[in-house]
Amino acid sequence: MSENLTAVARVRAVPGSEETVREALTAMVAPTRDEEGCLDYRLHVVDDDPGLFYFVALWRSEADLDLHLDEPHIADGLAAMADHIEGIVIRRMSRIS
Repeated sequence: MSENLTAVARVRAVPGSEETVREALTAMVAPTRDEEGCLDYRLHVVDDDPGLFYFVALWRSEADLDLHLDEPHIADGLAAMADHIEGIVIRRMSRIS
């Protein structure tokens, strides 16, 4: 049996595009939580940096995360904010304790 996978995604908005990015990211939350392999999916904004967002997610497996990244609501969200972000970094993590 494989361990669950934690993923953290960091999204940096272009200055002045914070609200556009927030709306696009927020639109991804509900459909992602409905995905079969999603165990927990939370969107955060850094308190003293309103253009820096993090998703912290728990997935049943790495395969479930891979499927998630191919979902239409993810493609739609990425397209909606394509010109409004500096970049996205996704880190996959294994729990050790």
